[in-house]
Amino acid sequence: MINMISKFLLCLSFLLLGACSQVEQHLAENSYQQALASKEAKSIVTALKALTLIVPEKYQSKLESAQVAITQMQKAQSYMAEGDLYTAYLASHESYRALPTIESKATLIEIGTKLRYVIDVNTKVVASFESLPKKIPDLLSKYQNLPVLEWDIIETNTVLEQLGKSAKALKRSLVAIERAEESNSVAEINKWKIGIDNQLKMITKTQKHLINIALYGGASLLERLNVQLTEDSINLLSLVRENLAEAAMRPYFIQAQKEYEPYANLTVNLSLASSTTQRNTHAQWYQHWSLIETQVLEGDNSFSDYPKLFSNRATQLRLFKEEAQKIVPDLNRGFSSLSLFMDEYNTMYALIEKLNEDRMILNYGSSAS
Repeated sequence: MINMISKFLLCLSFLLLGACSQVEQHLAENSYQQALASKEAKSIVTALKALTLIVPEKYQSKLESAQVAITQMQKAQSYMAEGDLYTAYLASHESYRALPTIESKATLIEIGTKLRYVIDVNTKVVASFESLPKKIPDLLSKYQNLPVLEWDIIETNTVLEQLGKSAKALKRSLVAIERAEESNSVAEINKWKIGIDNQLKMITKTQKHLINIALYGGASLLERLNVQLTEDSINLLSLVRENLAEAAMRPYFIQAQKEYEPYANLTVNLSLASSTTQRNTHAQWYQHWSLIETQVLEGDNSFSDYPKLFSNRATQLRLFKEEAQKIVPDLNRGFSSLSLFMDEYNTMYALIEKLNEDRMILNYGSSAS
């Protein structure tokens, strides 16, 4: 009988202990939920420590995760104090995503606000690659091997406009970086900036190279016409008075202009297509080139001076052709696709990915969830 009573009391003790343990766990879990709602790091960790003592198999890993998140936040603050915004932001992002507290959010916003402009810069970089013509090496090869007067004007204009639009987006992205006060202090952004600049140079040179291929053909014809018109004017001036010689030369100039007309029309198209304003205005290079055309095909002084200025015209054409041959795009300095560019600057795009994840928080601050 005594043994039965002892067993009964022992069982009752276990039941009471189990009931007490459940009550204790319930209270601790309520405290944990309240701590989560408060979003205070200290309260959350305190609640998790209590729960770990009761049910370690369920809450030990959560406690460790919370402690790591707090450590990450402290590291973020330390990196920021040292001026390492890149590493600071990555740490603050990891901290907030692991444990979204008032403190981790404030740290995330403080650091991220200084880097938020990177999102806008990247939007422009993406737009540049979207505008970039496909298969640039094939395009260059095609235009180099096709006689200039056989070019498809519509296609050529489209390519130049695409290159111009792509370059314009990159120029804007570089301006946005330069305006940001913190950009120079972030090594990853500086490397990215160099990559953007190299891409811009590749695109700009590609556009200029295509234009120069066309102008080179025109320059060669102008060189021949310059010789021919100069010889004819010298002969006429040696035979009759200047006014009669000028009148007699007029048909020669008209004939030369007709011969050059296909190149003149192509040049106008190239200029309008490569203009950065896109408002039916000529590109910057056109004014100088148009002056050379006029000097050869019309002359810009008295007729008697036309033969005297032969060497000046010839020199301008020769120098242009020499300079045109020097401008060859180094395609290896740039990238044909956004994916290749992102692979090259993957550390930067790791940052951009996280900035995009936190975009709402960075835009709207503490009011965003």
